[in-house]
Amino acid sequence: MNKFALAYREQLQLFIYDKTYFTGTLLKVGGLSTLMGRFAVQFFWNPLLAMGITVMLHALSAYLLWASIRRDRRDWLSLLTGMIPACLIGASMSDNSLHFDYLTSVILVEAGLVIYNKIIRTKRILWGVLMTIIIYITAGPAAICFAVSAAVIELSKGSQPRWFSAAYPITALACGYVSYLTAGSATLACALTPAFHYNLDESAPLLHWLGWLAIPVATAAALIRNKKLFAPVALILFAGAMTFSIIVSQKADKNPSITSYEYEYYTVNERWDELAESCRHQVWSPGTANYLNLAYAYKGTLTDNLFKYDNRGVSSLFFMPEEKSVDVRVAHIMYAMGNIAAAQNVSFNAMRSTEGFSPAMLKMNAKVELMRGTYDVADKYLSILEKSLHYRKWARKYRQFLWNDQAVENDRELSTGRKDMEVSDGFAMLGNPIDELMKVIDANPDDKKAMDYALSFLLLSKDIARLKDFTDRYWGSGSLTVQPVYAQEALIFYSEYSRNFENIEPVSLEWCLAHGVAQNTIQRFEAFQKASLKSRGAAPSGFKETYWNYLLYTQL
Repeated sequence: MNKFALAYREQLQLFIYDKTYFTGTLLKVGGLSTLMGRFAVQFFWNPLLAMGITVMLHALSAYLLWASIRRDRRDWLSLLTGMIPACLIGASMSDNSLHFDYLTSVILVEAGLVIYNKIIRTKRILWGVLMTIIIYITAGPAAICFAVSAAVIELSKGSQPRWFSAAYPITALACGYVSYLTAGSATLACALTPAFHYNLDESAPLLHWLGWLAIPVATAAALIRNKKLFAPVALILFAGAMTFSIIVSQKADKNPSITSYEYEYYTVNERWDELAESCRHQVWSPGTANYLNLAYAYKGTLTDNLFKYDNRGVSSLFFMPEEKSVDVRVAHIMYAMGNIAAAQNVSFNAMRSTEGFSPAMLKMNAKVELMRGTYDVADKYLSILEKSLHYRKWARKYRQFLWNDQAVENDRELSTGRKDMEVSDGFAMLGNPIDELMKVIDANPDDKKAMDYALSFLLLSKDIARLKDFTDRYWGSGSLTVQPVYAQEALIFYSEYSRNFENIEPVSLEWCLAHGVAQNTIQRFEAFQKASLKSRGAAPSGFKETYWNYLLYTQL
């Protein structure tokens, strides 16, 4: 299990304290396990708390299975077999396409087995069938695990005709088929397999079958009467499950999606220093570079750090997947760039998941509607957030802006966003990012993040001619009153370049000095030129973190 993968689950749902939400969830197949899972996940806003709660639930799972299969309280070998399903289910928890109710449904199954063992033998078959139906309704197709395990227990006791034990699996399969026929489950696979707990548009890996299969296997192993045989069987099964779980977890931790969960956690909590520190380890990935540059944009140091790490081209600032899939990363970046309408388009599409509302995207949509002045819509978003435990305080804070234009104008973030939308108020990014940024800056030249992103796009695309025009247009206005060092280096290079080609209008050193280029930058450029001549075509040493090195020696 990875703590950030667990914490990301909290961003896939919003547990709402609302009667309609409760009853609507409970009336679905597996509703009780779903409600239990979502109740637990609402506390996952803290990664350590997420890990602690998950470990406690796994411990509860192991204890319940042990309580259902032990001979007495001193039967510690049965505890080893009781821990096998918990180990295997733990290996599945880093896959966020697998819903958390996978674990809570297993807990309901194991609790059912404890109750089943306390039923009087003469009534066990009837009650076993009834319990199978109840567990299917409350926990979904995990009831099949209960049915098979109960059948194993019944066969071991031999107190009833052996064929009676087949009644449990048959009942569970019948429940699944009825669920499928009545649209309680989307597909027959969902009605009968762990696919019930998996995203509908994806295929559940066989890994997630192991946690289910381990319950009847552990039950059967614990019922071995020969203690000399049971001890090695229990140890081998437990050691195998633990080893497999560790290997799978370590492999999952190397998955790129795990790092994106960590980046997203720091982003939604606005912990920019930690986000920047976390991203520095693999800047070569466009997604990682996007988050790193986002962190620096919010810290106000994007243009100061642009070439201190391996940025390559504009995809380092903004990478759009070819399939243009819904991506919360894109929403965060568009919002930071001041393209508020396009950010809302993405955040609205990302707001709903198969498990409910995304809190971060709900918050973004609420703020955008406040910027727009569409207070009725903002009120609806805030009302949903108010019904949650963790976001109630945030929602109540933002209620002060409803139907209060003056309060919006006085708030730095909301007033900046409102000004950003003055020129173009569409719902999609129609052009490329730099063209959209120009519209934002035209509307609100005081938006420093938008200004920094625009300069960074021009620098990373090596479009120094357009950078010169950009400087002509915006220098001295809004947030461009101090020229970033890398922009100075680009402008002095363009000045030298323009004065050596007849078909380009020359840019004088006086123009550079008048537009923020420092005398020290001119002197360093002269030193760079001399060093370049000596290096005979290779990148000169001592100038690695300069724009000149990027412009001339970095291949895009």
